[in-house]
Amino acid sequence: MSYQMDEELKLLIEQFNDTQKKAVDVLEREFGCKRPESNMDFVSRCAPHIRNAGYECGGYKIRPHGYGMEIEVAGKTIDFDFGINGEIDGFDAWRLSYFSRRNNLKNRLKSEEDINSAILGAVDSGHIVKSEGLNYYTRS
Repeated sequence: MSYQMDEELKLLIEQFNDTQKKAVDVLEREFGCKRPESNMDFVSRCAPHIRNAGYECGGYKIRPHGYGMEIEVAGKTIDFDFGINGEIDGFDAWRLSYFSRRNNLKNRLKSEEDINSAILGAVDSGHIVKSEGLNYYTRS
């Protein structure tokens, strides 16, 4: 029998990815910064654009950092990094843990250690892949 990805990890990633998409929609729609083509494009083009807007626009506040950003959107706070090629659906154990705890999600996977263990199990089974960068991605 093949290993199935932990259902709570799967749900957590789905919620995280959904919120990432909403955050990028805000970046494009409210801040007028089209989706970054790479993580470096975010650093060199979007982050300065966000700073020039005073970090706030349309009722949203973005805190850019490194290759990513933190924002509250649709009632959830998320912190994520863009992928090397501008991917918006990457994650890691720390960010999933922060997302789960910060938003009081009903999920037994709260600690970074528990989430990391579940991610590594899903990597071993082929459900999740590790990028060249910092992020993990679900296999399509």
